[in-house]
Amino acid sequence: MSPGENQRAGWRRHAASLAFYLYAAGLAPPLARALRAGMADPEPLWLPGILVLAVLLAEPTGLFWKMRFLRRRNQDESFHPEGPMLGLFSAAGIGHVLVTMFLGMLVLDAWGAMGAGAEDSPAWAPVLLAGLVVKEFAGLMAAGGQGVSREPPGHWKEGVADLLLWAYGAVAYTAWFQVIVDMEEIGRAPLAHRLALLPVMGGVFLFFYLPMRLPFLLEECLRNPVRGRRMRIGMEMGIGVLLGLYPMLG
Repeated sequence: MSPGENQRAGWRRHAASLAFYLYAAGLAPPLARALRAGMADPEPLWLPGILVLAVLLAEPTGLFWKMRFLRRRNQDESFHPEGPMLGLFSAAGIGHVLVTMFLGMLVLDAWGAMGAGAEDSPAWAPVLLAGLVVKEFAGLMAAGGQGVSREPPGHWKEGVADLLLWAYGAVAYTAWFQVIVDMEEIGRAPLAHRLALLPVMGGVFLFFYLPMRLPFLLEECLRNPVRGRRMRIGMEMGIGVLLGLYPMLG
């Protein structure tokens, strides 16, 4: 890639991160409240459930394409990834499976197949969850290896891959904010109780935050030099702590 193309790719990467932060701070809270209000109604929420399920099913394709484009960039530039990130990616992989399962249960809850309003769980509900687990392992295995994209970097497939990974993170954050963890209930507790919970909740959220920020982790591991990595990861995790805990302080 030419220096100009590298610069444009960097700007797109930073713009995607900024868009995620703005979504988490501005759009996710009202969307989560609307979803929670809708799920209190006995009528199933078919459309939100379908949208979440579509994101879950499409995300492995985004991961597969993104990995191949990143390797293609490295091949074209003769760049070799520096420094292992095995521990971080192991945590992200485990967190990814758990987040997907939580989102799968959210889909079932939205459709009235699970949760307080469900009388009997239909036979297909556990099949759906089992299918999501299989999808997780198949997707992670398919994204591995050393294959590169046949299309050049910047192809429309790379843009779609970025969008699919971004959408997964956005959906997961929305679920964290209001559905998976009832942050508003905690936010009404006395300040001393909230401060005591901050370290625990911060650690829990960071575990779930890693799969939300797969685009950042992939770029950091495969494209960035090891120099300055601790600072970059520390800054990203610091932003993650703020995004995860600010509802508790409101």
